[in-house]
This record gives sequence, C-alpha cells and structure tokens, in this order.
Amino acid sequence: MAALPADLDAWIASLRSCDAVRVDGATADRGEPLLLSGGRLYLRRYWRYERRVAAQVALRVAQPVAVDETRVRTWLDRLFPEAGQQAGAVDWQKVACAIAVTGRLSVITGGPGTGKTHTAARLLALLFAIAAEPERLRVALAAPTGKAAARLKQSIDAALGEVQGQMGEASAFGDLSARIGAARTLHALLGARPDTRRFRHGAAHPLDIDVLIVDEASMVHLEMMAELLDALPADARVILLGDKDQLASVEAGAVLGELCANAEEGRYRHETIAAVARMAGQHIPGKLAEPRGPALAQHVVMLRESRRFGGEIGRLALAVNAGDAGTAESLLTAAAGPGVFWMQQAQPQAVVELAAQGRAGASRGYGDYLAAIRQRPSAASIEEQHHWIRGVLRVFDRFRVLCAVREGPWGVRDLNRAMAQRLDDMGLLSARGEWYEGRPVIVTRNDPDLGVFNGDIGIALKASPRDASLRVFFTDGPAIRSVGASRLADVETAFAMTVHKAQGSEFDHTTLVLPGDSSAITRELIYTGITRARSALTLVTAQPAALTEGISRVTHRSSGLLEWLEESGLANGDGGKEAP
Repeated sequence: MAALPADLDAWIASLRSCDAVRVDGATADRGEPLLLSGGRLYLRRYWRYERRVAAQVALRVAQPVAVDETRVRTWLDRLFPEAGQQAGAVDWQKVACAIAVTGRLSVITGGPGTGKTHTAARLLALLFAIAAEPERLRVALAAPTGKAAARLKQSIDAALGEVQGQMGEASAFGDLSARIGAARTLHALLGARPDTRRFRHGAAHPLDIDVLIVDEASMVHLEMMAELLDALPADARVILLGDKDQLASVEAGAVLGELCANAEEGRYRHETIAAVARMAGQHIPGKLAEPRGPALAQHVVMLRESRRFGGEIGRLALAVNAGDAGTAESLLTAAAGPGVFWMQQAQPQAVVELAAQGRAGASRGYGDYLAAIRQRPSAASIEEQHHWIRGVLRVFDRFRVLCAVREGPWGVRDLNRAMAQRLDDMGLLSARGEWYEGRPVIVTRNDPDLGVFNGDIGIALKASPRDASLRVFFTDGPAIRSVGASRLADVETAFAMTVHKAQGSEFDHTTLVLPGDSSAITRELIYTGITRARSALTLVTAQPAALTEGISRVTHRSSGLLEWLEESGLANGDGGKEAP
C-alpha cells in the first residue's frame, strides 16, 4: 500500500493528479465527483451550492431599494419612541430597520434578548406604512424547524400588537398579524417533495412573496440557503435573523456566521452612516466606521444590548461566549438563587432524577405535563379537547434535558430510556412498548404527505378516554394538528434531545448535560445550551473539566463562501457597489 502524503502540499499535488478530482479553473469538467478549489476539496454539489449562495448575495447587495427617506424617518420615530432611552446611546434596533428598508438582503444578528424579532416586527410595520399599495404586500415568515417557526409567529404577533397602536391612521391597514399569516418551516415554504431533494419552488418557479423573514438563520445549512435564495423573486426582500455565536447547522456550511464576519467591527461606510442618521436619527460610533468598508457589511447589523436576557443566566452566557472559563466557573459556583445550579461531578442517574422530580426553586421536571395529561376532560367538546391538548404541549415545553451527544450513558438514547423507565416506576406513565400515552417524540425526517417536518415535537395522546388508538398532537401556531402514531415511522422519544435539535426553542428550566470526555463539547454548544433557558438552568457535568475544556474548544468550519464574497468585493473593502 502506498504511503499517504506527508504534508498539505503533497496532498494537494496528489489530488491534482487524481482522476476523480477536477481542479477548478485548471482542468476541463469531465463530471468528476470531487472538486479542488482554493486549497479545499469539495463534493461537487457543495461547491455549486457555495457558488449559488455567493452569486445570490452579490446580486442582492448590488440592488438597493429606493425609499422616501423623509417618510421612513417619520415612521421610525413613531415606531421607536425615545422614552427611556439613555442619552447618546445608539438604538441598534432602529438602525437595523433603517438599513434593512433599503436592501434586498439584510442580516440582523444578536444574542438572546437583543430583540431580533421585536425589530423584525417593526420593520414589517414600516414596510406596510411606506408601501404604495400596502394591501398587496405579500409577507412570509419561516424558520428551519416547526418549533422555531411557531415561536417566530408568536413573537411577531406580540410585537405587532404593541406596534398597532403606534401606527395611528396606518391602523387602517387592518390586523397586520392576520395579513401576514402563519410561519412555516423552510421545507414547507419551498414545497418539499417526498423522496427527493428538489423543491416545488426554485429559480424557475419562484415564491409568490415580496418580503421574507427567516429566523434562527444559524441553523440554515448551505444547501438550504442556496435553494432558498434561488427561490426568491429578484425584487423581494429577505431578512435573516439569528445569533452568529450559536451552533452552526448540523449539515455542511456556516452561512450566517460568514455573512456576519464583520458584524462586531461594523465597518460601515460614511454614506451608510449618513443614511442611518437621516432615516433613523441615530449616530453610529466612529470606531465602527470604515471609508471603504465591505459592501456586505452595509447590510448587516448586530444588536448589541440584551433587554431581556440578564441575571445569572445572562452573565454566564456572556462569559462562555467570551471564552472566559474562569468567570463562568465563578458564576456557577457562586450562584445563590434558583436560576443557576451546577452539579459538578454527577452520574447519569442524577439527570434521570432531575427529569422525574425537578429541583428546588425550579420546575418539577416532567411531572407537571404528566399531571396535565391526567386532567383530561371526560366528556368535552372538540374545542375543550383542543384546549386541554394545547395545555399539555405548553406545560411539556417548560422543562427539557439537552445533551451534547447521542450515544453512551450521557447520550440522548440511554437517557431517554432511563427517564421513561423512571417515570413508569413512579406510576406517572405506562411506558410499555414503543408507543404509550404521554410519549413525547421529535420528528427526524420530513414527511410532507403527513405534514410533519424534521424537528417537530409532539406528544402521543388519546383525545378522549374512549379512544383506543393514540395520535401524536403537534402545535401549528394557535392550531392543533395530529397524526396517527402508527403512521409516524421517523420519530424518537424526546425527554432528552441534543442541543442542536433544541435550537429555536426555549424552556423555563433547561438541564444541560456534559459528559466527561467528548470532543463534541464546544464553546458554541455550551453557549447555545445555556441560552435555551428562560428562568432556570441546571448544568450537569461528569467532571468540572468538561466545562472548562469545552469553553476552550472553538468550532472552525472550513468554507470557501467568505472567499467567494471577498473575491467579488463584498466581504472586503476593495469593491462592490456603494451603499445608499
């Protein structure tokens, strides 16, 4: 057997001479499955996805939208009253609206509680207010998972409810929430088809929309982003919302992270700063200015103030995100309130007991939703049944166990089995066989025919005591949908789930489980897990080093997307069209 190449140069030389590899720009295309470009080896289709995303970003950044700046200023002042704002402070939410209103592609990033959906709701109100024919404006909301889509719609509706009173005579536009409609998964939006990677909508059959808002964009992988951007009409606006510091998508790519490469530094051109001052009355600090800043940076805004996510959990998340393991440990060991609790040298059984009984100062684990199941109305109308089902699903979402790994004693599979058995032993459910009432499940594969998509979470229930069969109930915004349990082949029990699967969700009490020795534990994973907790976090570690080593381990994905953007002048200061 021939020896493997000794270094990178030798590897590249070997790949260049391989019949299965096409060298980008140097050899003719003979349909090779692999492609060598810029020192990176691609599967051919992923190279194409990168090119498609880069081309669409370049096209949209180069086509600013002309707006009446005076009208925009009038409406932004109404939608963002200055009452309570610290003198001299920049209202980045208002800045984001001013920048997004003039772009075909905009990115709004920020950590938990910085108000990404709050900002998006006001941007929508602004677009309705300045539209020549607001009644014809077509808006779509989407997210990678059903749970994230439901949360997006709920947050947008709540924010629009606040906005409606601020719009004055514009309230004649009617109920904005009703005009926008339900949020959908990206698969549902694009029209997923069974047993194929192709969607109903694409460049040849674009979406019938004018504005698209996509939440949890860090979860959107390269292939999906390519399909999504191709399916947008050329004159549509797309606004991507997400936390650039969260885990990247499970599949290939880290698109949001690369689009936000300059978010911290700003790198705003003088003309961008001047336009923001005219339309929003906000003055971007000089330290964020760059006369020849990248064209893409003029379409990216980082929200820099958390207005909700504070206290012990918020400080812990900031320390982890900054890579400050010492401060993170100090916060965990000094935590005096019920918000944060650290079990430093635990066994997997401790996780099982937390799920069964909770802990002092936080929820009592899964006992609450199982108690809600037992409160089923005996002889109820359909409306009363649905009210009960919604309640069960809502209570289940108060608590969740999140794991770093799938296999092993600290993994999703073993913990799910152990928790089901413990709850059965306590008489809280009867976990006999594959399906049982109260079984929570997560969908692992899209099934458009059944109307379920990867990441959807439901609970197996009998709608009434007389029913012999189980159905799995899911929330679809305010509505309820169900599928016969026997028809769902691609599901897993969901007492415990991976941190990746939990993106787009929040829980009142989150238990984050870190095994003793695993390369899967990274800073991004810990940060994402912590920020799933609304009011209580329990960190369970096999040993304290799992935390400190994880914080020091940063994920690096090798992608050529940023290089494509830089070559086109979008991600550096050498080219691209001027911002408005």
